[in-house]
Amino acid sequence: MNGSPVKRRLAAIMSIDVVSYSAMMGADEEGTMRVLRTHRTAIDSSIRRHGGRIANTAGDSVLAEFGSPVEAVRCALDLQSGVDARNSSLPEARRMLFRVGVHLDDVIVQDNGDLLGEGVNIAARLQAAADPGGVMVSGEVAGQARAKLPEYGFERLGQPVMKNIVRTVEAFRVVSGARARQVARADVSATPGAPRAATEKKQARGLAVVAAVVAGLLGGAAVAWGIFAVTTGSVTDSDKAARQAAEAEAARKQAADADAARRKAAEADAARQQAAAAEAARRQAEQEEAERRHKRANLTRSLAWSDIACGQSRIATGQGMTCSASAEYDGGDGRGKFRRWAAGTHGATTATYVMLVDAVDAASVHLPLKRDEEGEFLLEISSFTRNNARDWSALAARGDSFYATFKAVDGRSCFAFAKPGPARGDGLAWVMRGYHCTAGREPLAEDRIALVIGTLKVR
Repeated sequence: MNGSPVKRRLAAIMSIDVVSYSAMMGADEEGTMRVLRTHRTAIDSSIRRHGGRIANTAGDSVLAEFGSPVEAVRCALDLQSGVDARNSSLPEARRMLFRVGVHLDDVIVQDNGDLLGEGVNIAARLQAAADPGGVMVSGEVAGQARAKLPEYGFERLGQPVMKNIVRTVEAFRVVSGARARQVARADVSATPGAPRAATEKKQARGLAVVAAVVAGLLGGAAVAWGIFAVTTGSVTDSDKAARQAAEAEAARKQAADADAARRKAAEADAARQQAAAAEAARRQAEQEEAERRHKRANLTRSLAWSDIACGQSRIATGQGMTCSASAEYDGGDGRGKFRRWAAGTHGATTATYVMLVDAVDAASVHLPLKRDEEGEFLLEISSFTRNNARDWSALAARGDSFYATFKAVDGRSCFAFAKPGPARGDGLAWVMRGYHCTAGREPLAEDRIALVIGTLKVR
């Protein structure tokens, strides 16, 4: 023990796990791993896009933390939507479902970034209780998320007993569509639950106090009515008129309140319908984009490549590089015809790989770079970044380019980048992507990143 203080912080913890993973591995180990890698690439990207950090991974499970419980729920719904879209293009036997649980709590952060604590265990229990393809959250998360996500419902499941968890934890299933409109907007906990015994005693004391107060009020009312009846004997005409006027005013106010409530409900329903329509449009756009990426990935995997002399390459290469080029192909990366060029060198001190996606004529247009897409594209650059990289940073901008740093498995400091070519119509003439690693184990300096991106050019 070195006596260093324990690091704690409040975080939204997300637990993700594959449904029936062992059975799928038993039926087809290699095929299951390929499908899982495809899902994990998109899930990891979604976590980063929503401001999250992957803390722990083990086989088919992922543990991530977020600074915002609302963004954690948005990420959970986003990644489940992406899983649905990818599954739609697969045969039923290949389809993979995930369960997701989200909880807000204090966690212990180890030096290597792993998370520990009861909050992690609660997130895992919520995930295990979720429906296949569903999202389960705690009351702490639902209390903050439901106001920010009006198009979704948080269906209370009560307070399930969780193994080895000594406090009560409310569980809420996140639902959408018609079911979301049917779910009653019940109160949810805003703070972690108290131990069960204390909660039950507090509820019992509260009920006893309420009963005593009601009994006192009823007794006092009876005595007051008796005194009134003895002293007055009868009701005068003026009293009767006053009572009738009061009843008429109360009826008028009740009707006005009912009318206001109807208007408010109609406005809320219209707002929900508008939000639902916007969400449907967003999901449709995401699905279309996912289908485009899927087609693009299938297309580019089938490209025919051949080795060429680097002097014939469109990439301005350095000494020691080897080069290759693909055949021309249609679409996928934009509109028209494209060709890909690649150059690379891997030595004891440095490693560089560059790929140029080139529009072959003036009528062809590459799609513009989009920040929220480049993270996924950089993971696709080569088998090196897919299988031998860890500790990815968030995507950063440098001018019109984007980059993210990472560590190679041998400890070298690396970065992957995307660099746009000149504008052409509403798109680009070309896009260059690649990565560069140094021999050092410290983070790459900004000036080195700028130098490498600036040096790489097209002939």
